[in-house]
Amino acid sequence: MTVSCSPTAVQSGQTSSCTATVTGTGSFNTAVSWGSSAGTVDANGVFTAQAVTASTSVTVNAASVQDTTQVGSATVTVTPVSAISVACTPAAIQPRQSSQCIASANGSSTTTVNWSSNIGTIPFGTISASGLFTAPQVTASTQATITAVTQVANVTGTTSVTVNVNNTAPLVVDGGPTVNGVSIGYPNGVYATVTVCTKDATTCQTIDHVLVDTGSVGFRVLSSALGSVSLQGQKLSDGSWLAECYVRPDGYAWGSVALAQVQVAGEIAAPIPVEVIAPSGFSAAPVSCTTQTTGGALSTVSTLKANGILGIGLSVQDCGSTCATGTPAPNTYSYYSCPSSGCFAIQVATSEQVTNPVTLFPNDKNGSLIQFPPVFSGGSPTAQGSLIFGIGTQPNNGLLTATVYAVTATGLNPGSFTSTYNSTAYPGSISSGANANYFLSSGITGYPGCTTNTAFYCPSSDQTVAVTNTGTNGASGAVSLTVSNADTLLLSGNTAFSNLAGPGTGRTGGFLFGVPFFYGRSVFTAINGASTPGGNGPYFAY
Repeated sequence: MTVSCSPTAVQSGQTSSCTATVTGTGSFNTAVSWGSSAGTVDANGVFTAQAVTASTSVTVNAASVQDTTQVGSATVTVTPVSAISVACTPAAIQPRQSSQCIASANGSSTTTVNWSSNIGTIPFGTISASGLFTAPQVTASTQATITAVTQVANVTGTTSVTVNVNNTAPLVVDGGPTVNGVSIGYPNGVYATVTVCTKDATTCQTIDHVLVDTGSVGFRVLSSALGSVSLQGQKLSDGSWLAECYVRPDGYAWGSVALAQVQVAGEIAAPIPVEVIAPSGFSAAPVSCTTQTTGGALSTVSTLKANGILGIGLSVQDCGSTCATGTPAPNTYSYYSCPSSGCFAIQVATSEQVTNPVTLFPNDKNGSLIQFPPVFSGGSPTAQGSLIFGIGTQPNNGLLTATVYAVTATGLNPGSFTSTYNSTAYPGSISSGANANYFLSSGITGYPGCTTNTAFYCPSSDQTVAVTNTGTNGASGAVSLTVSNADTLLLSGNTAFSNLAGPGTGRTGGFLFGVPFFYGRSVFTAINGASTPGGNGPYFAY
């Protein structure tokens, strides 16, 4: 019986593979049983070294199972660990995700260590005996220190794992919220869930079916959706209440401006000015607000088509310098002072204006990304997508192959690139708050309007629209849109349509690429002035 082990010298926690050679005459059993004077050796002869503080010789034995008096042995020298290194993969994770950490002793993997995960001296997350680190919830990007300590002599090695905020919120297109148990049946509405808290975060309400809109800025919520959360309105220096008139093509939303904490996924903006729509007992909307649109008050779930609006568009504030200086321009009034005698239009500092929540997130604050799978002709009952905050700030929001289309920051059509159709240039923009691709008019396209759903086109057969988009940075790319008969589509019972389109009346004199444009794409929105891997915003990229 002879035994050999390789390697013949190992460190604590390392292994050596041993083999036994049994010789004899006639027929005999070559099986052996293994043993060792220290450490462990398995049935296959793999020896695992014990923890030592000094160089130690260990005898590894093999005995014949047929004749136990026949024994062979070999010596393995076990040396103490003098240095530990630690590596964790991946090195950046989000809450509740895991990173596998491995300890190496003098360059070779070892398992005879004790693991810990901390921020300073405070335990952080959990880490198993095998080195699997699982991250807890965080409100800002956090570095955890991962430590491996040898079980003898306390040799220590460390590394760090970055725990990023959960920057991903699920999106759904499902026909919208319900009223008295019945869906409002809004096609192509993109919704997220948002948690709203008082400015001191003592009382919170989680609100579903908040419309996600890359074409507007700021968080707006129906007072009726706030439940037990009471958002105190903001007062101006003269003691009057600050109000806002938010106008969109189908109507106006009137309400008070309040401070609130807004949370989407793991991202928190607190506190920021928001609009509370139709608060109880608040001053009525003045005529100078209501006459800015031919639509009515957007004061209910049925009219707003949502419980609130999450405006995550190109700007920091919803109005900016236009509403901060000079004299308010008629038909564009946004902010009002509301003393007891009635409300009148005013200019307000940008710091008091309804603010894009993304800009107040701790790290992922330069923009956002919306992703949806394709929706094919005929539509789908629902569609699920993702809203990811930040551009190039985490592993899940890189631009990759997306083309950046820079847009105007000011001027007649702020937030626009050029869309060329039939050799004519028009302003173009992108908005997840638009439930169709809205563009031009029946007189230009030749597509008739619908008789039932009059906001849309109803051609007798599917039409293809070829458009070339060109950014202010010179980037250019072709886009193909399909236009189907909206009356037919909306009779299907589906809620997600990639071929729903309508004239731009009241919305744009050119092209407004709405939710159908998002299906099958990753669409980025970079905030004005924000630094991103694709350059400073504002821009769209897809």
